[in-house]
Amino acid sequence: MKEPKFRCARILYTEPKLKGVEVLNRIGAMNKTHTTNRPLPRPTSDLEVMKTDLDVYGYCAIENAIPSDELKTLQDRLIEQAEVERKIHIHKNPANMDPVNQWVGMLLNKGEEFVQLLRHTTCMRLLSYLLGDEFIISCVDAQIQHPGATDMPLHTDQWWMSPPVSVEKVRIRPSEFARGQNGSLDSEVSQTAISNIAEANIMWMVTDFTEENGATRVVPGSHLSGRQPDPSIPHPVATVAITGPAGSAMAFDGRLWHGAAANKTSESRFGITMAGCGPQFRPIENYTRGLRPEVFEKLDAVLLRKLGFRSWSGYGHTGNPDEEVVSLGSHSLGPLYREKKPSS
Repeated sequence: MKEPKFRCARILYTEPKLKGVEVLNRIGAMNKTHTTNRPLPRPTSDLEVMKTDLDVYGYCAIENAIPSDELKTLQDRLIEQAEVERKIHIHKNPANMDPVNQWVGMLLNKGEEFVQLLRHTTCMRLLSYLLGDEFIISCVDAQIQHPGATDMPLHTDQWWMSPPVSVEKVRIRPSEFARGQNGSLDSEVSQTAISNIAEANIMWMVTDFTEENGATRVVPGSHLSGRQPDPSIPHPVATVAITGPAGSAMAFDGRLWHGAAANKTSESRFGITMAGCGPQFRPIENYTRGLRPEVFEKLDAVLLRKLGFRSWSGYGHTGNPDEEVVSLGSHSLGPLYREKKPSS
């Protein structure tokens, strides 16, 4: 089988180009914990290689992630859905990014082609490796870089997770977290302890990802830095653009610094992200309220559990913590009253 032309292209961020190892060593120098001589991830179908790449660099490249016989129907369905949503002005990204970008949410409601992504064995195994077997799906949505979209600031998808703090420091209360305001390279953090992983992603390349059309760029090894990038200041690190043909994919740690590059072409770049999180966290998309009944009815118990229709250690139950699949509200136990004794 011919290897796809999937490559890691270096993009200048604020310094002269750095080799992959130098990038990671620079990140390691930030928290003095981690360096490596391992080459940057290359596309592979070897699950063990992917796991090691995730451990070392925070991301891995998955070759032939979408079978060729499924790719065309997936492309057509997503492009059509995005076109119509944009026409009726349903395209604002909830993360409030570049207005040229388009977000298409709750894809599981918008075609069986998207539901099939939940059955991608390799991707689900990678999420299990990172998050544990009881992880849940946080969202399945599309991120589209239309022509003219600008560079997305470096960020992490686990921005809401507090890093370790000393007892002398004032803590940030959980509900007060905000994107881009929870620490940076200039923050004083622990040199030996970092936040545990609680979120991870699969990014499917529905169309080709190139340096010119907005391929996702990452900072290899930054998942071990223990810090959040501050979008208001330049960071002295180089990024790596993950490029590849349609049908490729990447998996990455939610703590990894990343962001879509500018789209300097005349064609839109389409990608689909499936995020997973620990079962104790609130997902991005509320499937227990928002999943359409006709979609719910076609899913087996395994997939329903992955979408949050099962309690975890008692959390999220609707009256019976041991229920295999959480019932809809109309089936939950209602008010009970003592039997009234007849008056004498």
